[in-house]
Amino acid sequence: MKHFLLLLLALMAGTYLQAQEQLPVISLFEAHRHIQGNDTLPYRLYRSEKADTMTEAMPLVIFLHGAGERGNDNYMQLKHCIKYFLEDTITSRYPFLLMVPQCPDGKRWVNTDWSLSEHTMDSVPTAELFGVMTVLDGLVDVGAVDSTRVYICGISMGGYGTWDALQRWPEKFAAAIAICGGGDPAYAHAMKNTPIYIFHGMLDRAVMPSRSIQMYNALKEVGNEEAILVTYPELGHLCWDAAFSTPGLFEWLFGKGR
Repeated sequence: MKHFLLLLLALMAGTYLQAQEQLPVISLFEAHRHIQGNDTLPYRLYRSEKADTMTEAMPLVIFLHGAGERGNDNYMQLKHCIKYFLEDTITSRYPFLLMVPQCPDGKRWVNTDWSLSEHTMDSVPTAELFGVMTVLDGLVDVGAVDSTRVYICGISMGGYGTWDALQRWPEKFAAAIAICGGGDPAYAHAMKNTPIYIFHGMLDRAVMPSRSIQMYNALKEVGNEEAILVTYPELGHLCWDAAFSTPGLFEWLFGKGR
Protein backbone atom coordinates (compact mmCIF):
# COMPACT_ATOMS: atom_id res chain seq x y z
CA MET A 1 0.00 0.00 0.00
CA LYS A 2 2.85 2.35 0.90
CA HIS A 3 4.53 1.77 -2.46
CA PHE A 4 1.21 2.40 -4.24
CA LEU A 5 0.77 5.73 -2.45
CA LEU A 6 4.32 6.77 -3.28
CA LEU A 7 3.75 5.89 -6.93
CA LEU A 8 0.46 7.83 -6.96
CA LEU A 9 2.13 10.89 -5.44
CA ALA A 10 4.92 10.69 -7.99
CA LEU A 11 2.43 10.50 -10.86
CA MET A 12 0.47 13.45 -9.46
CA ALA A 13 3.66 15.48 -9.12
CA GLY A 14 4.67 14.61 -12.67
CA THR A 15 1.26 15.65 -13.97
CA TYR A 16 1.46 18.94 -12.05
CA LEU A 17 4.95 19.69 -13.38
CA GLN A 18 3.86 18.84 -16.91
CA ALA A 19 0.93 21.25 -16.59
CA GLN A 20 3.22 23.94 -15.20
CA GLU A 21 5.64 23.53 -18.11
CA GLN A 22 2.82 24.36 -20.51
CA LEU A 23 2.24 27.74 -18.88
CA PRO A 24 4.24 30.85 -19.81
CA VAL A 25 6.58 32.57 -17.36
CA ILE A 26 4.21 34.34 -14.99
CA SER A 27 6.56 37.31 -14.48
CA LEU A 28 5.93 38.38 -18.08
CA PHE A 29 2.34 39.28 -17.20
CA GLU A 30 0.89 41.98 -14.98
CA ALA A 31 -1.81 40.68 -12.65
CA HIS A 32 -5.07 42.63 -12.31
CA ARG A 33 -8.59 42.11 -11.01
CA HIS A 34 -11.66 43.99 -12.20
CA ILE A 35 -14.30 44.24 -9.47
CA GLN A 36 -17.82 45.34 -10.30
CA GLY A 37 -20.46 44.83 -7.64
CA ASN A 38 -20.27 41.21 -6.54
CA ASP A 39 -18.37 40.12 -9.65
CA THR A 40 -14.59 39.77 -9.83
CA LEU A 41 -12.76 39.21 -13.11
CA PRO A 42 -9.08 38.27 -12.81
CA TYR A 43 -7.01 39.14 -15.86
CA ARG A 44 -3.42 39.30 -17.04
CA LEU A 45 -1.77 41.91 -19.24
CA TYR A 46 1.30 41.35 -21.43
CA ARG A 47 3.26 44.02 -23.29
CA SER A 48 5.27 42.85 -26.30
CA GLU A 49 8.96 43.58 -26.69
CA LYS A 50 8.23 45.81 -29.68
CA ALA A 51 5.71 47.76 -27.59
CA ASP A 52 8.49 48.78 -25.22
CA THR A 53 9.86 51.07 -27.94
CA MET A 54 6.50 52.81 -28.43
CA THR A 55 4.88 55.61 -26.44
CA GLU A 56 1.55 55.90 -28.26
CA ALA A 57 -1.58 53.80 -27.77
CA MET A 58 -1.08 50.11 -28.58
CA PRO A 59 -3.09 47.50 -30.47
CA LEU A 60 -4.80 45.13 -28.03
CA VAL A 61 -5.51 41.41 -28.35
CA ILE A 62 -8.14 39.89 -26.05
CA PHE A 63 -7.85 36.12 -25.61
CA LEU A 64 -10.79 34.20 -24.15
CA HIS A 65 -9.87 30.78 -22.74
CA GLY A 66 -11.90 27.58 -22.69
CA ALA A 67 -13.91 25.89 -19.94
CA GLY A 68 -10.99 23.96 -18.48
CA GLU A 69 -9.09 27.07 -17.43
CA ARG A 70 -11.81 28.67 -15.31
CA GLY A 71 -11.03 29.71 -11.73
CA ASN A 72 -9.67 32.60 -9.71
CA ASP A 73 -5.93 31.86 -9.60
CA ASN A 74 -5.33 34.35 -12.44
CA TYR A 75 -2.88 31.92 -13.99
CA MET A 76 -4.46 28.88 -15.62
CA GLN A 77 -6.02 31.00 -18.37
CA LEU A 78 -2.49 31.26 -19.82
CA LYS A 79 -2.31 27.52 -20.46
CA HIS A 80 -3.41 27.29 -24.10
CA CYS A 81 -2.27 29.30 -27.13
CA ILE A 82 -0.65 32.17 -25.24
CA LYS A 83 2.80 30.79 -26.07
CA TYR A 84 2.27 31.68 -29.72
CA PHE A 85 1.95 35.37 -28.84
CA LEU A 86 5.23 35.17 -26.90
CA GLU A 87 7.39 33.85 -29.72
CA ASP A 88 10.36 36.12 -30.48
CA THR A 89 9.30 36.49 -34.12
CA ILE A 90 5.96 37.92 -32.95
CA THR A 91 6.81 39.95 -29.86
CA SER A 92 9.84 41.62 -31.51
CA ARG A 93 7.93 42.47 -34.69
CA TYR A 94 4.53 43.68 -33.50
CA PRO A 95 3.80 46.25 -30.79
CA PHE A 96 0.74 45.04 -28.87
CA LEU A 97 -0.87 44.47 -25.52
CA LEU A 98 -2.38 41.06 -24.72
CA MET A 99 -5.24 40.82 -22.24
CA VAL A 100 -6.13 37.37 -20.90
CA PRO A 101 -9.13 37.40 -18.54
CA GLN A 102 -10.13 34.39 -16.45
CA CYS A 103 -13.76 33.29 -16.22
CA PRO A 104 -14.69 32.20 -12.66
CA ASP A 105 -15.57 28.60 -11.81
CA GLY A 106 -19.11 27.67 -12.77
CA LYS A 107 -19.49 30.70 -15.06
CA ARG A 108 -19.36 31.01 -18.85
CA TRP A 109 -18.54 33.73 -21.33
CA VAL A 110 -21.91 32.88 -22.90
CA ASN A 111 -24.78 31.13 -21.12
CA THR A 112 -25.58 28.41 -23.61
CA ASP A 113 -25.29 24.65 -23.92
CA TRP A 114 -22.17 23.97 -26.02
CA SER A 115 -23.62 20.71 -27.38
CA LEU A 116 -26.56 22.41 -29.09
CA SER A 117 -26.73 22.72 -32.87
CA GLU A 118 -27.78 26.36 -32.48
CA HIS A 119 -28.62 28.98 -29.86
CA THR A 120 -30.23 32.41 -29.68
CA MET A 121 -28.23 35.29 -28.25
CA ASP A 122 -29.47 36.45 -24.84
CA SER A 123 -30.71 40.00 -24.54
CA VAL A 124 -27.87 40.89 -22.17
CA PRO A 125 -24.28 39.60 -21.99
CA THR A 126 -22.96 37.61 -19.05
CA ALA A 127 -21.35 39.62 -16.25
CA GLU A 128 -18.04 37.99 -17.17
CA LEU A 129 -18.06 39.08 -20.81
CA PHE A 130 -19.37 42.51 -19.86
CA GLY A 131 -16.46 42.78 -17.44
CA VAL A 132 -14.02 42.09 -20.27
CA MET A 133 -15.56 44.91 -22.28
CA THR A 134 -15.41 47.25 -19.29
CA VAL A 135 -11.69 46.58 -18.89
CA LEU A 136 -11.22 47.19 -22.63
CA ASP A 137 -13.04 50.53 -22.42
CA GLY A 138 -10.90 51.53 -19.46
CA LEU A 139 -7.67 50.79 -21.32
CA VAL A 140 -8.90 52.87 -24.26
CA ASP A 141 -9.98 55.74 -21.99
CA VAL A 142 -6.53 56.04 -20.35
CA GLY A 143 -4.82 56.08 -23.76
CA ALA A 144 -3.12 52.70 -23.44
CA VAL A 145 -5.03 51.05 -26.30
CA ASP A 146 -5.66 52.16 -29.88
CA SER A 147 -9.43 51.78 -30.27
CA THR A 148 -9.07 51.16 -34.02
CA ARG A 149 -6.87 48.11 -33.50
CA VAL A 150 -8.59 45.89 -30.97
CA TYR A 151 -8.68 42.16 -31.75
CA ILE A 152 -10.52 39.33 -30.01
CA CYS A 153 -9.92 35.59 -30.19
CA GLY A 154 -10.99 32.57 -28.24
CA ILE A 155 -11.10 28.79 -28.08
CA SER A 156 -14.05 26.52 -27.27
CA MET A 157 -16.00 28.35 -24.54
CA GLY A 158 -13.90 31.34 -25.52
CA GLY A 159 -14.89 30.79 -29.14
CA TYR A 160 -18.50 31.29 -28.07
CA GLY A 161 -17.43 34.40 -26.17
CA THR A 162 -15.68 35.72 -29.26
CA TRP A 163 -18.81 35.38 -31.38
CA ASP A 164 -20.99 36.90 -28.66
CA ALA A 165 -18.71 39.92 -28.30
CA LEU A 166 -18.63 40.46 -32.06
CA GLN A 167 -22.43 40.27 -32.23
CA ARG A 168 -22.96 42.76 -29.41
CA TRP A 169 -20.11 45.21 -29.98
CA PRO A 170 -18.94 44.88 -33.61
CA GLU A 171 -17.75 48.48 -33.65
CA LYS A 172 -15.08 47.67 -31.07
CA PHE A 173 -13.12 45.08 -33.07
CA ALA A 174 -10.82 45.30 -36.07
CA ALA A 175 -10.58 41.51 -36.52
CA ALA A 176 -11.23 38.24 -34.73
CA ILE A 177 -10.15 34.60 -34.49
CA ALA A 178 -12.92 32.17 -33.48
CA ILE A 179 -11.84 28.58 -32.78
CA CYS A 180 -14.31 25.70 -32.24
CA GLY A 181 -17.10 27.96 -31.01
CA GLY A 182 -20.53 29.07 -32.13
CA GLY A 183 -22.69 32.15 -32.41
CA ASP A 184 -26.15 33.30 -33.45
CA PRO A 185 -26.37 33.54 -37.27
CA ALA A 186 -29.21 36.07 -36.93
CA TYR A 187 -26.59 38.67 -36.01
CA ALA A 188 -24.29 38.07 -38.96
CA HIS A 189 -25.27 41.48 -40.34
CA ALA A 190 -23.58 43.14 -37.36
CA MET A 191 -20.28 41.55 -38.42
CA LYS A 192 -20.61 42.24 -42.14
CA ASN A 193 -17.40 44.30 -42.23
CA THR A 194 -15.37 42.38 -39.64
CA PRO A 195 -12.45 40.18 -40.78
CA ILE A 196 -12.88 36.85 -38.99
CA TYR A 197 -10.66 33.76 -39.17
CA ILE A 198 -12.75 30.70 -38.22
CA PHE A 199 -11.26 27.31 -37.30
CA HIS A 200 -12.88 23.97 -36.40
CA GLY A 201 -11.91 20.30 -36.26
CA MET A 202 -14.39 18.16 -38.17
CA LEU A 203 -14.09 15.32 -35.61
CA ASP A 204 -15.10 17.65 -32.77
CA ARG A 205 -17.46 15.91 -30.34
CA ALA A 206 -17.69 18.79 -27.83
CA VAL A 207 -18.85 21.54 -30.19
CA MET A 208 -20.47 20.60 -33.48
CA PRO A 209 -18.37 21.66 -36.50
CA SER A 210 -21.61 22.91 -38.01
CA ARG A 211 -21.55 25.78 -35.47
CA SER A 212 -18.56 27.36 -37.21
CA ILE A 213 -19.77 26.45 -40.69
CA GLN A 214 -23.18 28.05 -40.14
CA MET A 215 -21.58 31.28 -38.91
CA TYR A 216 -19.29 31.38 -41.93
CA ASN A 217 -22.21 30.79 -44.30
CA ALA A 218 -24.29 33.48 -42.56
CA LEU A 219 -21.43 35.96 -42.91
CA LYS A 220 -21.09 35.19 -46.59
CA GLU A 221 -24.84 35.65 -47.08
CA VAL A 222 -24.68 39.21 -45.72
CA GLY A 223 -21.67 40.06 -47.88
CA ASN A 224 -18.71 39.61 -45.55
CA GLU A 225 -15.78 39.11 -47.95
CA GLU A 226 -13.16 38.88 -45.19
CA ALA A 227 -14.40 35.81 -43.36
CA ILE A 228 -12.10 32.78 -43.69
CA LEU A 229 -13.08 29.24 -42.70
CA VAL A 230 -10.51 26.51 -42.05
CA THR A 231 -11.65 23.00 -41.15
CA TYR A 232 -9.45 20.09 -40.13
CA PRO A 233 -10.78 16.70 -41.35
CA GLU A 234 -8.54 14.71 -39.01
CA LEU A 235 -8.74 16.85 -35.87
CA GLY A 236 -11.28 17.00 -33.07
CA HIS A 237 -11.98 19.66 -30.48
CA LEU A 238 -8.33 20.35 -29.66
CA CYS A 239 -7.53 22.08 -32.92
CA TRP A 240 -6.24 25.38 -31.53
CA ASP A 241 -2.54 24.56 -31.81
CA ALA A 242 -3.02 23.85 -35.51
CA ALA A 243 -5.00 27.08 -35.85
CA PHE A 244 -2.39 29.28 -34.17
CA SER A 245 0.32 27.61 -36.27
CA THR A 246 -1.35 28.84 -39.48
CA PRO A 247 1.31 30.58 -41.60
CA GLY A 248 0.72 34.33 -41.75
CA LEU A 249 -1.99 34.33 -39.07
CA PHE A 250 -0.40 37.06 -36.95
CA GLU A 251 0.51 39.12 -40.00
CA TRP A 252 -3.15 38.88 -41.02
CA LEU A 253 -4.38 39.82 -37.53
CA PHE A 254 -2.11 42.79 -36.88
CA GLY A 255 -2.60 44.03 -40.42
CA LYS A 256 -6.26 44.81 -39.72
CA GLY A 257 -7.62 48.13 -38.51
CA ARG A 258 -10.94 49.93 -38.41
